[in-house]
Amino acid sequence: NNDRHHTLAYGRGFFIGKPSTDHNSSQNLAIAPGIANLTAVDQDSVMALLPRALLCAEQDGQRCSGPVLLAGLVMGAGMVELSAGPLGQTSRFSLELLVLVVLQLVGPVLVTLLGMALLLPRWLDRLHTPSRTSRIGNLLAALVVGAVLLLVFLFAAVCAGAVTTPRADLIGELRDLLSGVLVLDLVRAMLRCGVFLAALCGWCQWRGQQGLTAHQSAAYLVSNLQVEGLMVLFALKLTWITLLDPIRLNGAVA
Repeated sequence: NNDRHHTLAYGRGFFIGKPSTDHNSSQNLAIAPGIANLTAVDQDSVMALLPRALLCAEQDGQRCSGPVLLAGLVMGAGMVELSAGPLGQTSRFSLELLVLVVLQLVGPVLVTLLGMALLLPRWLDRLHTPSRTSRIGNLLAALVVGAVLLLVFLFAAVCAGAVTTPRADLIGELRDLLSGVLVLDLVRAMLRCGVFLAALCGWCQWRGQQGLTAHQSAAYLVSNLQVEGLMVLFALKLTWITLLDPIRLNGAVA
């Protein structure tokens, strides 16, 4: 009889479903606010990521623009002077050679190297805010800064080279040169430089966090990261020019 009453009670409870329904509804009511709060936090983090990344990109760009501009002036004037002087090449060929070297070979590596040397202390200083959103913002800032700095470097090199040519006609040389520059090659070079600088930023943040956890000295940490960053940069450049985008001698200027 006791078993029968227990079975009937269980049957009534099972078919009516009051215990299970009440339990699940209470769980759903408890979980729903947590999901809503988590979604709101993610949306707030994403909305706050872009302004912070743009602010970091502006600050980093101001720090790196001067040395990159000076390096572009020196390289443009020196290469055109060498090509038009001892080598006896024409002004147009000298400027085309300059653009080819800047976009395909030297520009992304040199700009990334200068950016790493100038921004490494800032990257390490930003590790004191251990947030995933902060690190992603640093990567986005490095990507934007690298692309813009390559454009600044190219502009400075071309202007210095145009002034150094035997014609010494800045407007005429720029008009003739820019009419043949392929926009796709320029965008590809800017993307390459941005990816290189963002990759070095991520590497330095990862290795820097390990060094800070191990209580390494700041001088040793910066020196070690510079050497490692240089090796990573050369590896990225070698991978890019051999596998992803091989150098084409007639690609930068039509």
